[in-house]
This record gives sequence, C-alpha cells and structure tokens, in this order.
Amino acid sequence: MSPKKKTRRPRGATPTRKQSGRAAPTPTRTVRRDPVVVDIPARWPLLVWSALTLIWAGGSALFFVFYLAEAFAMLGAGEVGAGARRNAAWYLVLLVVCALIVPLCGVAVALRLRRRVAAAMFAVAALLSGAALLWLAPPAELLSAMSTAFTGAS
Repeated sequence: MSPKKKTRRPRGATPTRKQSGRAAPTPTRTVRRDPVVVDIPARWPLLVWSALTLIWAGGSALFFVFYLAEAFAMLGAGEVGAGARRNAAWYLVLLVVCALIVPLCGVAVALRLRRRVAAAMFAVAALLSGAALLWLAPPAELLSAMSTAFTGAS
C-alpha cells in the first residue's frame, strides 16, 4: 500500500476490535513522564575556586597592608628590634604564600579536575601576583630579608 493511502490515527487513540457485535477494549499503555536525572553537576569545585580566589585576593591584600604597616613602624622607630623584623618577615612569608602558592595550587587542582578555564584564570592570577612581587623587590632580596629576620643576623 502506498504511503498516501495509509490512514494515520492520532498517537493517543487506541484501536478497538469488534467481537460479536461489541467493541472489546484493548490494553492501553501508560506513559510515564518522570524526569530522569542523567548527571548532576558537582558543586564543590565552585566552592574550591571561590575559596582559593578569596584567599588569593584577600590574603595578598591583607598581608601586603600588614607588611607595609610594619615597615612604616620600623622606619619611624629609632632602633629596630628583632620582634619587629620577625613580624615583618612573617607578613612577607604569608604574602608570598597567598600571592604565589595559592594560585599555583589552584592551577594544580584545576588541571587535575580537567577544568581548563579555571587553570588559565589561576595561572593569570599567579603571573599577576608574581609581577607585583617582582615590582616590590627581586626574589633574592625577599629571601635574604626573610632569612635575616628569622636567623637574627644583621
């Protein structure tokens, strides 16, 4: 039979058969429309990225301000004590950790989770922080300042 001559019935219609003069009901299919969840996206990476970003930006700014405040306090003091140097060195260490180590950890975690955009963003953050720290002082001077303050040598 050609496709034009075939009669089509609506999807919801059920065929009926005539048996002994009356229509016999045919079994009907029930259609279930329950949604099937294929994959729920994980939300914990968003929390990790947010926490790392807050630690990077907030910690870097906070410890930079603390470092500058301690440096200005040492400039104003007549004699600089070992405690003031040690405090400045700790602020400098925490500044380096927040500015460089945290974004590099973000890059490592993002690469491990195969999140390319997050890895690129944390790499840019690490480069920006590294450039800012290089503007502050060369790495050799930063290391000598930290080692001098912790060892107590003048």
